[in-house]
Amino acid sequence: MLCLTGLLLVLPFVMHAQKPADIKRNAERAYNNAHWQEAQQLFSQYQSLKPGETDVLTKLGISYYHLHTADKARQLLEYVATRYPDSKDPDLFFYLARTLHAQAEYEKAIAAYKGFLRVAPASHPLRAGTPDNIRRCLSGLVTGNNDAVALVENLGNRVNSVGDEFAPLVSINHSDRMYYSAAREGCVGGRRNDQGYEDAERGHWCSDIFAAQYQTSGWETTGNMGGLLNTSRFEVGLGFNQTGQVLYFFRGFTPYGGEIYADTAAVKDEYAIEPPLFKSPMKPEEGDGTPYFIDNRHLLFSSRRSGGLGGMDLWMTTWMDSTWSAPVNLGPAVNSAYDEVTPFLARDGRTLYFSSNRPESIGGLDVYKSVFDEAKKAMRPAENLGTPINSPGNDESFRLAADGRSAFFASDRIDSYGERDIYVAYLKEEASEQMSAAAPMLVAPQDAAAAESVAAPARFTVSPLLYDSDKDLLSADNQKILDTIAQIGRQFPQTTLLVTVHTNETGASKFDLYYGIKRAEIIGKALTDRGILPGRMVLRSAGAAFPIAKNVLDASPNPLGAHFNRRVEFGFALPADPLPFQFRQERPAVSELMSVPGIQYLDNFNTGLSYRVEVATTRQILANDALSMFNDLMIESQPGSGAYRYSSGMFAQYDKAQQLKKDLIQQGFAEAVVVPFLQGIRISKAEAVGWLKKFPDLTGYIRGEK
Repeated sequence: MLCLTGLLLVLPFVMHAQKPADIKRNAERAYNNAHWQEAQQLFSQYQSLKPGETDVLTKLGISYYHLHTADKARQLLEYVATRYPDSKDPDLFFYLARTLHAQAEYEKAIAAYKGFLRVAPASHPLRAGTPDNIRRCLSGLVTGNNDAVALVENLGNRVNSVGDEFAPLVSINHSDRMYYSAAREGCVGGRRNDQGYEDAERGHWCSDIFAAQYQTSGWETTGNMGGLLNTSRFEVGLGFNQTGQVLYFFRGFTPYGGEIYADTAAVKDEYAIEPPLFKSPMKPEEGDGTPYFIDNRHLLFSSRRSGGLGGMDLWMTTWMDSTWSAPVNLGPAVNSAYDEVTPFLARDGRTLYFSSNRPESIGGLDVYKSVFDEAKKAMRPAENLGTPINSPGNDESFRLAADGRSAFFASDRIDSYGERDIYVAYLKEEASEQMSAAAPMLVAPQDAAAAESVAAPARFTVSPLLYDSDKDLLSADNQKILDTIAQIGRQFPQTTLLVTVHTNETGASKFDLYYGIKRAEIIGKALTDRGILPGRMVLRSAGAAFPIAKNVLDASPNPLGAHFNRRVEFGFALPADPLPFQFRQERPAVSELMSVPGIQYLDNFNTGLSYRVEVATTRQILANDALSMFNDLMIESQPGSGAYRYSSGMFAQYDKAQQLKKDLIQQGFAEAVVVPFLQGIRISKAEAVGWLKKFPDLTGYIRGEK
């Protein structure tokens, strides 16, 4: 067992007139507000007066972890975990795992992560990401040290602090000058809370833009940029134009919502209050961020917008004909189901660097590189840069210097002074991709035919998949249709593919629905095999609720009508924007005598804003006989998820959906919730905020009115 006596010798012994209970109370307040330095000092003081309390030792260790004092954090947390192996405190095991992970003790970290999973309740907010952290530890075990590539150094305490330094920008015109952003003591905006209001107790430092100069003794901060740049709001430097005369920067009342400005050094006297806005397809207020200004005509940025592969994806937009083009997703060679951020394109226009927290990384965000393949006219799969550039921490904002011999990046690795610090990587061999300039080539060049297709959007007409039995779903004819659908999806990766299975009435609706979602999963698997990512598909079973033909005609079964109703339909959608192509789902020609308007209701749902009420989410069939009360029930899922969302209703107004929710709760469906859809795609509350101006009816949903 570890000895606590030796540990206590390193804790400061400071006596105050305060009672121990008051000290502990103030320590808890600082801890809950994430003021880690204050929490560490107060818990240490309390520990010296009342030694050995398990909760104090744990929170003191966690405070040391956040202060990047890993040895002390590990000593404390290992002591408590060893002495109390049956502890039910999930924070103890989680932060012990995080500390061991940060120290590259991957095997021990895996054991601690598993200890956390053993005691953490299913609702614990950190539980969902823990399996990915275990995978990252496994990646760390097989990733060797790569010191032959680069020597990495912290820029030191004349640039970095116990605060947060990030977003390094290498000067375009001066090799000995660098700019960065920092949220630390002394920043103009002071401490502000998540709502953007001044809050000395719960707030965190606003960020300002700083400059640094290389001196004989190393890098030194030359000061806060001041003036028109830094205000009482959050400012973050984003990049320069091609000549280095324009600084693009973010300004907002919170770090998560604001606007992008262009500070023009040569014409500062042309505006009196603030620099002009930079207008582009980026929507910072909706979470778009980390732009990279390739040149005056090409812009890379990260976004969670619809049509991505999951998480934050990298997108590119091009200035054409006095306007910015619709952003194009860089595709699966670059993007993943996780976050891709902070892009940087080398001067050759073909070598892309970015950071991603995919499970193949060894920490959180790792730096990756993807190169455009001239022969295949596509990006090659991204490769992890490995250590020492990457670490068990978050490594981001990688930027090559102009001479290709060094690079700057931000990292919160365990040897940083505080949160993130600015680091420099001295490359053992110059980066050849930085030696010559060329036009960006992240997507295949457009030939004449492609250019014509931009002027006149492509048109696609696709037949539905018809089936009489499940074995018909993947018939030769249907396989050809799936090939076409997959080809469209790969060509337009920003869209979401809707797969809807219909059937005729074969029995109880609960069985028709469940069989339908199982058929949709078969189709989803076939499309996944053809290169459509699961996160870009919505699988739906509509049962027999939306027919196009009568199943019974003149009081007799109508086999032809039943055959027409047994079909799989497809659609492509973007929640907020029109499709970049024309798509029509062809349907069987049904005589006027036999036709019914059921499918029109579903078509209306797939257009504009609609609300449904989610009744329940299950992993098996929902066999509740109360389902018979619904005549428009659907199941929604995604390939591979195994989760089935049952929902009912199609309303244009939130208040009507809210009334159905209340009725359902009274019927015993206690988990019923209202869900908004745009063009048939469900949207989150955060996404709804971004579309509030266009769809004011979302106000009720956002407020969560009861």
